[in-house]
Amino acid sequence: MHPRESVRSVGHDLAAELRRSRPPGHLAASGQVQTWHRTSGRLAEGRVSDISVQWGQATAARYITRDTFLHRSVSGFDPTVARLAAAGGAAGSGGTGRRAGGPPGHRPAWTAPGAAITALRELEQAARDVDPAVAQVVIDFELAEQDNCLVDARGDLHDETRLLSYLTVRVIARKGGRVATGFYTPGVSGPLSGIDMRAAGAEVARRAVTGLAARPAPVGRLPVVVAGGRGMVLLHEACCHPLEGDEVLRGSVYAGQLGRTIASPLVTLRDDPTVPGAVGSYGFDDEGVRATPTTLIENGVLTGWLTDQESAARLGLDSSGNGRCTTALQPPQPRMTNTRLAAGTSSVDEIIASTEYGIYAEHVGGGEVIESTGEFTFRVTNGHLIENGRVTDPIEETTITGTGTQVLRDIDAVADDSTVGAAKCGKFGQWVTVGVVGPTLRVGSLLVGGTGR
Repeated sequence: MHPRESVRSVGHDLAAELRRSRPPGHLAASGQVQTWHRTSGRLAEGRVSDISVQWGQATAARYITRDTFLHRSVSGFDPTVARLAAAGGAAGSGGTGRRAGGPPGHRPAWTAPGAAITALRELEQAARDVDPAVAQVVIDFELAEQDNCLVDARGDLHDETRLLSYLTVRVIARKGGRVATGFYTPGVSGPLSGIDMRAAGAEVARRAVTGLAARPAPVGRLPVVVAGGRGMVLLHEACCHPLEGDEVLRGSVYAGQLGRTIASPLVTLRDDPTVPGAVGSYGFDDEGVRATPTTLIENGVLTGWLTDQESAARLGLDSSGNGRCTTALQPPQPRMTNTRLAAGTSSVDEIIASTEYGIYAEHVGGGEVIESTGEFTFRVTNGHLIENGRVTDPIEETTITGTGTQVLRDIDAVADDSTVGAAKCGKFGQWVTVGVVGPTLRVGSLLVGGTGR
């Protein structure tokens, strides 16, 4: 039997067990049967290393009650996990699963390392072709496929296959004793062929080579123009985590704020799991709720939160379809999918021209965020000065610091361009890929950390 058929068959049995085992007074139930394959590794100096191939199967059941949630998962195919969940206790795993077949005959061919090497070497060569100063190209790659059978709260089954190709590319350029690094994270919810390798290689190399002429970053409160796509990480991390249902229940800064103005009227922000090809997209969440866009902020007014079944039940709402987990072995949590800022009416050139002095952040990288409040410090790894309304010299790596509430209110310009980017997001030990979609924007004032000269 093909693995997808096995997943579907166990899904039918799991739905029946969920109905039979449901505890008294439960508010919602869901289940998941899943098999996955994941290949990751690194290409550097033309050689592939650190290859990891993972394969697994899991069955999970989850009940929401008035006071808590009951979750059990097992490695393998075992619909009786629903009985373990109903027996009570906090989230966890237990029970004895049964595996259906092994990985060698079922691993999707496109996730094999050999299938990716040619494409990745094309990216590497495209980066080296940009300039002789390109000294090193390092590509970390992740190729994954999940087959899911999801049991929703009504006991209906939803089959879904999810694909992922995600790259983290780092190019190091050297010239005259100077060293600079360019970063880029292309990704698609599909096979690797969905990424334009030559374009990706040229872009990340351009960033590195440009950085060779970097001057020290300024220090102080300045306007910051943030590029679209990956730059939307700023909104994702600093502004949207406090809008997730579990954070609202814990008393985030937006608790009790529905219907109130919390942002500039230029801000219309959605979480959208239906963006074609974006890494956060799916047809159903991990509790079987159909994916639909959720408007979080409309023209500056808070209009919604992101919920899974549990947080929705506690807040007296329907689930927004944002229950996500890394694999079925972990319980779903309310998570973002693709953070999408609506395009504005200004051109990028107009925004730059109206900025007398500030910085242009081309790549916003990792940092520190307090999820409940949105207080953050992020790294700007590829940035430029803006002087007299023009983008001028590149700047050395610096930081931007502020709060999500401040950022939302201080957005004073939104461009008419829009780009789809990719990132990874961690929450309570679970990592998922997320899309960051949107246009160039300007925040009127952020604390720029500088590089100290």
